[in-house]
Amino acid sequence: MKDIRTRWATRILCTAALAALAILAVGCGSKSTTTSTGAKTTTVAGDIQVTSDPSLYAGLPDTIKSAGVIKVASDIPYPPWEMYVSPTSKQATGFDYDLSQAIGAKIGITTSFNETPFDGIILSIKSGKNDMIMSGMYDNPDREGQGVSFVDYAWDGTSILVPKGNPKGITNLDSLAGQTVACESGTTQQLLLQSLNKQFAASGKPAMTIKAVPNQPAALLAVSSGTAIGDLTDHSTAANIAKTAGGGNTFDVLLDPAAPNGYAPQIDGIGIVATNTALIDTVQKALQALITDGTYKKLVDRYGLIAVSSAMVNQGGKPMSSPSTTP
Repeated sequence: MKDIRTRWATRILCTAALAALAILAVGCGSKSTTTSTGAKTTTVAGDIQVTSDPSLYAGLPDTIKSAGVIKVASDIPYPPWEMYVSPTSKQATGFDYDLSQAIGAKIGITTSFNETPFDGIILSIKSGKNDMIMSGMYDNPDREGQGVSFVDYAWDGTSILVPKGNPKGITNLDSLAGQTVACESGTTQQLLLQSLNKQFAASGKPAMTIKAVPNQPAALLAVSSGTAIGDLTDHSTAANIAKTAGGGNTFDVLLDPAAPNGYAPQIDGIGIVATNTALIDTVQKALQALITDGTYKKLVDRYGLIAVSSAMVNQGGKPMSSPSTTP
């Protein structure tokens, strides 16, 4: 989603989206003050004050303390999770960016937000290039099996983004049989399409052509150019793009009454190498503190996402209460 970007696609994802979210641009910087107890109060996301907890900083791994920064890998643009404040800017904004800054502020350390292609994002933390992933990534058993633990922080599902007016008359997943469908390479959506093709084969339906592309702008370009009939992506992202791209006149989100929150709702998590237990514990405690003090809810509401009730680890694939609110 990050490394290849046409001007046209970037304009769709950033210029229109940021018109609706212009207030967030002021949140890209941060201001901090230090109290007599050593705790710092930092303003994040433009208007939200976060006070650090020195005990959280004490729990960080020594390598991160020495570096003075938590390096966060993210696939940009993928609104509303992450995006740039303008087509020509490299300043990130979005839910993941703002929450990463809030987590860092609560711990009392700087967080950097580093553009990383999604299909290499797990490798980036395993290699030590980054410390954790915040990129709207689903926590699931497959990724946990790759040695990643997740501090879970939001719900989302999968939806189909189609051209405005849905000219091909797509109604649900079954109606994708025999069609060409775009998705990002390395995503849960690609696995979903591959699984769906097996179901089509078993029932004698024609297979889809899965057009796996390197980033979200490329998927949108495939849909708008007619080389794919739709883009399978996160429900929150599809809703954001449909609302903002071309003033809301370029794409529609397929509305399937059987899946109001998107297909197969799953929990998203902050990915950290499973053996890095000190960082996992610190980030979980920081997120829980932000949930408790109301900072988390402000950010979830601002970006229209589905909240978790508490900070838990590795809940992907486990029975949990289903989300009841549509972003």
